[in-house]
Amino acid sequence: MIFFTLALVQIVIVSWISVSQEPKPEYLKFQWITQRHILGFYISINPMADPRFTALLIVLTAGLQLLLLGFLVNIVFSNKNMVQIYPESLYGPSYAPEEAPLVDKTVELVTRVSRKVRIKVKKIFVYRKAVPNAFSLDLLPIPFFRRPYLVLNTNVLEILDDKEIEAVIAHELAHIKNSDSLIRLILSIPRLFLNLVYIFLYLQIITGILDAIFDTLNPGIAFERIIFLGLVYLVIAFVTKITVHFLYSANRQAEYLADYFAATLVGSDVLINSLIHLGQRSETMQVLSREIEWLSSLSEDKKPSSPFLRNIYQRFPKTQLNEDVAREIAPKLFLEEKLEEFVTHYGIDLDIETRKHLVNRAVPVLLEKRAKYFATIDDDETDEADFTPSILKEKTIDWRHFDYDASSTLEDEEIDSFIATLIAQPEKMVFEHELFQTAEKNSDHPSFRERILRIYRIFHLSKYEKIVKHITAETRSQVVTDS
Repeated sequence: MIFFTLALVQIVIVSWISVSQEPKPEYLKFQWITQRHILGFYISINPMADPRFTALLIVLTAGLQLLLLGFLVNIVFSNKNMVQIYPESLYGPSYAPEEAPLVDKTVELVTRVSRKVRIKVKKIFVYRKAVPNAFSLDLLPIPFFRRPYLVLNTNVLEILDDKEIEAVIAHELAHIKNSDSLIRLILSIPRLFLNLVYIFLYLQIITGILDAIFDTLNPGIAFERIIFLGLVYLVIAFVTKITVHFLYSANRQAEYLADYFAATLVGSDVLINSLIHLGQRSETMQVLSREIEWLSSLSEDKKPSSPFLRNIYQRFPKTQLNEDVAREIAPKLFLEEKLEEFVTHYGIDLDIETRKHLVNRAVPVLLEKRAKYFATIDDDETDEADFTPSILKEKTIDWRHFDYDASSTLEDEEIDSFIATLIAQPEKMVFEHELFQTAEKNSDHPSFRERILRIYRIFHLSKYEKIVKHITAETRSQVVTDS
């Protein structure tokens, strides 16, 4: 509501204000409450301006937003790797026979959870992708007309157990229940409208600057208008940042509410473990991607193509959750894919054994080169040094250190210890890849650390308060000792 109010205020203001290079003619001045000459431009303000034109532009912007959304949805759902599995395989390619058990289990789990929460899913899709993700879509939450879609990446189904998959499903059903898709669409319309208006305003000002430079040949006016452009940019940037802050806050709250809904349904510990496993898999895949990009840079190649990366992802073990393993086997996968390209595209005759021999010889050399590269960065203490594996590990808290029974799942006491460490070290994240994301880029989606702590605090409040009290007492004791 705060975002929408701020956006509405901006819409009203831009509807009142007019920027021109020349003053309004005398016979039109009675329509304008005030007109001022500021830094080479004539600024007119008319609070009595007819709002119908603005309303028409907003309607057209809404239509444009719907067209863009429809275009994006069509691209996503027409992807050859997007497969509809419920109610039947009518949209896109069918799933392969060997995928039938995975498909049957997915439909069963979604049906079970949707019945519990009394939300009927119209269509279920699986997206063949090596990175775990899920999303829902429900733009018309009206009885008898709503058509909620649920999409689960196959990797979610491969790395999580049934209860954790149910947690992911419940999270997405919460978005459907709360009409988050429609709300996001509604909130995106004023934002798009303002962006288009501001672009038009910038073009008007830039045109005035160019006119002063090349047409009227008045460098003084051009300089004034350049200052005016800078001031307008600063004001718009400041207001936009404040407005978008509340939009991002709303998006974060939507995620927290969906987590709360899922935790209520399947249990907080199950949800916490599902978040940990999803984050760890994403971590592993992003490390693999960075290593492949580094290997490509050795030959001064362009950034590896999407098909090249996709083929490597397919070669990488589907259930691997260790980023160190990704670093170790990245050279092998990279070289295997490169040799496959040579054989396929250039007709080079290399049998399987020869390829294995070449790869096995080259991998140790590349690993050593990579280690020396990291050591050089550490020694030089450049900005990149903050993102070497050793430094990244110092800036994160590894949940696996609390998995005392090596079950790959944190039990009650293990979660308590993990949470206590998170609270005691607020500057550290759970996963390395979140350190690469600035606050602005990641502000519309809460971090895994934030989501895990919030769920624990809600469902284990007494434990949480006890941990905080203990850590606070220890901190005070340490301060006294140091003094």
